[in-house]
Amino acid sequence: MTLLKIITEPAILIITIFFLFFIMTVLKNYSKVEKNLNSVYLFLKSLKKNELSYRFNELDNFMKGNSYTATSWEDFKKALIFPEKLYVASKNPTSNGEFKPEIYLTIDASYFFNEDSLVYSKINHKFIQTMPTLLTGLGPFFTFLKMAVAFTEVNFSMESNVGQSLNSLIANIQIAALCSVFAVGFSLLFMFIEKIMYNRMCKKYYLAIQKELIRLFDVVTSEKFLIDLVKESKVQSLTNEKLLKSLPEDFAKAIEKSIGQTTVPYLENILYSLNKLNESLNKGNGGDVVDKLF
Repeated sequence: MTLLKIITEPAILIITIFFLFFIMTVLKNYSKVEKNLNSVYLFLKSLKKNELSYRFNELDNFMKGNSYTATSWEDFKKALIFPEKLYVASKNPTSNGEFKPEIYLTIDASYFFNEDSLVYSKINHKFIQTMPTLLTGLGPFFTFLKMAVAFTEVNFSMESNVGQSLNSLIANIQIAALCSVFAVGFSLLFMFIEKIMYNRMCKKYYLAIQKELIRLFDVVTSEKFLIDLVKESKVQSLTNEKLLKSLPEDFAKAIEKSIGQTTVPYLENILYSLNKLNESLNKGNGGDVVDKLF
C-alpha cells in the first residue's frame, strides 16, 4: 500500500483537513493577539519613568483605545494612588528629570494584565483546548466506521470470492488502524505546534507588558500605604492642634495690633480736631464752648 493511496483515503483525508483547519484557526487568533499586545508593549517601552507624571493622559488614552487592554486598564487605574503633585506636573511639564513621579500601584500589575485578561478572554480558548481531543476522537470514529464498511463488503457466497474478500478486508482493516494512528499523531503534533506558537506570539508579550508596567509604577503594599496614611494623619492632627491652641492668642494679637495701628490714631485725630475747634471758638467769641454749640 503506497503512501499516496493512504493519504488519499477519504477518512485519513478528512482527519488531515481537520488538522490543517485547527492549525490555521490557532494561527489566525494568535496573530491577532500578537499584533495588539506588541503595539502595547512598544508604547510602554517608549515611556520613561520620570516622564510618567505628565504623560499619564497619553498613556490613559492609548490603553483605553486598545480593545485588548481597555477593560483591564480601567480596573488597573483604580489601584493607583495619584498625589496632588501630579496635577502640578501635568500643568507644568518638564523633562529635566527633577520631578520624581509619585504614582503608586497598590496591587501587582500581573493581577490585572495576565494571560486570562490579555489572551484567553480575546480568543476562543476553550475551543482551542478541545481541538486535540477532537482530533483524537476522529481516530476511533473512522476506525470503527471503516471496519463496519469493510465487513459489509465481505462476500463468502462463492468460494472464488473468498480470497479476494479476505484481501479486501485486511486492506480495509489496515486503513482503519491507520485512521487512529493519524488522528493521534496529528493531535500530538497539534499540541506541540500550538504550544510553540503560544509561547512566541502570546506569552512573550503579556509577560513583557507586565514587566514594563512594573518598571513604570512603584508598587506600594496596602500595609505600607495604611502606615503612611496613619503617620500623615498624626502629623496633620498635631498641626491642627497647634493651630487651634494658638488661634485665641493670634486673634488677640491681631485685635490689639488693629486697635493700636488703626483705632487709636483715629481717636487721637478726633481729639486733636476737637481741641482745635475749641481753641478757635474761644478766640472768636469767648464763653463756654458747649454753650455756644447749643
